[in-house]
Amino acid sequence: MRSMTGFGRGVTATNNYQLTVEVRSVNHRFLEIYTKFPKEWFEAEIATKKQLSQYIKRGKIDVVVNLKAIGNETLTVQINWPLIEAYKSAKEELREVVPLEEKWSMQEILSLENVISYEKQELSLEELMEAISVAVKDAAEKLVDMRIQEGQQLKQILLSYNNQLKELIQLIRGLSGEAVNKFRDRLMERLKEIGNLEVVEDRILAEVAIFAEKIDISEELDRLDSHFKQFESTIEESDSIGRKLDFLMQEMHREINTIGSKNQNSVISVAVVQSKTILEKMREQVQNIE
Repeated sequence: MRSMTGFGRGVTATNNYQLTVEVRSVNHRFLEIYTKFPKEWFEAEIATKKQLSQYIKRGKIDVVVNLKAIGNETLTVQINWPLIEAYKSAKEELREVVPLEEKWSMQEILSLENVISYEKQELSLEELMEAISVAVKDAAEKLVDMRIQEGQQLKQILLSYNNQLKELIQLIRGLSGEAVNKFRDRLMERLKEIGNLEVVEDRILAEVAIFAEKIDISEELDRLDSHFKQFESTIEESDSIGRKLDFLMQEMHREINTIGSKNQNSVISVAVVQSKTILEKMREQVQNIE
């Protein structure tokens, strides 16, 4: 069982660069991956999203990549020869009018705009794809480890809440028959005055049967027992289980609401309120599960 929150960092290096990938994840209904890559790294961005989707099934994922030069950067000098020829022609025209020296100094050439440019040695696409793949794998594995650790903590919390809820439901089951007996006793006292005992007994049996059917919660209690078993089985699964658990929480809430609406016992009323409180805590924790 995994949480949906976590962090992982992966680092790799080429001959001239160090590449760092950081991956953060938070709760989300589906899998959403947001990347912050330079525009020219579009292919690497697509590959990164595909790679991360193999590790993570749900959550909002933010990916940041940083490229840092290491050692001495290799610079390439580029000379714009056509532009130099154009400047040369312009200078010759000016010499016909203005007295200028024929020789060119290096300082003069360097001062000419766009004549000389310097380019850093960039990573090739192949180097970039390989470096990012290695860093993403490292970051994703660390992220998953953190999500698993937090998931195990959530598992213990949920099991504790589940046990508390089962105890309350067991209490409700034990008290569920008292309401019918109390109704029968009250009805007996009221009907004894209206006729002979045989008629009274028949009337009581009919009224009690109707009342018992109206407040019967045995089906709701049985379905809750089934939901508890499904819950305990589901949290042992290794796949993405967050949505399934959320559905079970909704079904449990439905049954407890029905029990509350049929209830005729003050102790059960308190137990229902406590059950809803625990169930709400469980639902909050389930929202964090992948």
